Amino acid sequence: MKNPQNETLSLSSIRDKIIRTFRDNNSVLGECLLTNIRRLYYLAIIAIPLRIINIVFFIFPVYKSGTTFTIWHQGIVLSHFVLLIFMIGFFLITSKLKDRTKANTRMLFLQYLAIIVIMASGIVIVTFDQLITTNITPFILICMIIGAVFLIRPFISFLLYAVTYICYYFAIELTITNQDVLLSNRVNGITAVGIGFFLSVMLWRYNYTNIIQKWQIKLQYEQLQRMAYHDSLTDLPNRRLFDKVVKEEIASIQDLGHESVIIIIDIDDFKNINDTYGHPTGDTILIQFANFLKCNVSESDVVSRLGGEEFIILVRQISLDEGYQFAEKLRRLILDKPFIVGLNQIKITCSFGVALLLDSKSNRSENYYYRADKALYLAKKYGKNRVEKAFS
Repeated sequence: MKNPQNETLSLSSIRDKIIRTFRDNNSVLGECLLTNIRRLYYLAIIAIPLRIINIVFFIFPVYKSGTTFTIWHQGIVLSHFVLLIFMIGFFLITSKLKDRTKANTRMLFLQYLAIIVIMASGIVIVTFDQLITTNITPFILICMIIGAVFLIRPFISFLLYAVTYICYYFAIELTITNQDVLLSNRVNGITAVGIGFFLSVMLWRYNYTNIIQKWQIKLQYEQLQRMAYHDSLTDLPNRRLFDKVVKEEIASIQDLGHESVIIIIDIDDFKNINDTYGHPTGDTILIQFANFLKCNVSESDVVSRLGGEEFIILVRQISLDEGYQFAEKLRRLILDKPFIVGLNQIKITCSFGVALLLDSKSNRSENYYYRADKALYLAKKYGKNRVEKAFS
């Protein structure tokens, strides 16, 4: 006897899998759309001269006469001419869109318009062909072209091919009078649609996998970059990244002549916090302190963790006196700020060393933090919880 609960779970699992698959497929739509626009551009480049050659072949010369031949001949020429006009339009539009890096609704509309036009052209041409031949080569070709060129979600691809076959099924009936030939071509049409759909699904799956893998590699690279250039505890830029930023700022100072300031901050008696409350609490305070600094500097300034309880700030385009005033403001804010860890409310103080990034006398950039570090030493020596500045 079947268990209704198991059946419910099974249906729920299937539903969740379908939703997840649909969501995963949607996640790569933008990149697939950009790819389709570029492919349509190159497809148009190939299709335009081919359509012109086909039209020339059919216009000159006319070998036969008769109503049936005339209808076939004019219908084929007109079909290729209309397709040529569309391909020229697609070429002109995609030539402006192919280098875009962000998909939009216009691209989506253009993609499906191109698919519909190509599929419709194949159905129309094969319908006219039935007046003088029984082959369905044009229909087979368009099914394969759509499947091999465009990246289409499997569900949408299934709908497109289903509608295409229905149109083909009724269209060829207009020009085929032999019921055996009609049945044969309808059966062969199913095969053509099946091959096209198979190509479409395989192409989508292959590209979907490639895109996901590319995203994963990019994410891993970004994570490695972040690990290499950011402090693992506070997520602030580390010394390596800070050094790079400082070199760029020094070059800017030498070119433009402005001043920038380095501020080194040391949390006073931080060892006592670790000894009293434990290292996890000390780590939490460091994280909160890092966030406090980020919230109290401008977007153009850079805060970094030097190590332990020492932090450093690059404040761009201010004088030494302005840097001193800014550090004093931070000192007062820290003095009034409680750091809450669990049930503990912990107050801290900090010592500051302030110096110009570039020595105005020697104009040397080596050991840019040396003078700020000396100023910090003085702040510690004179009783902590104070700001000292280094003079050039």
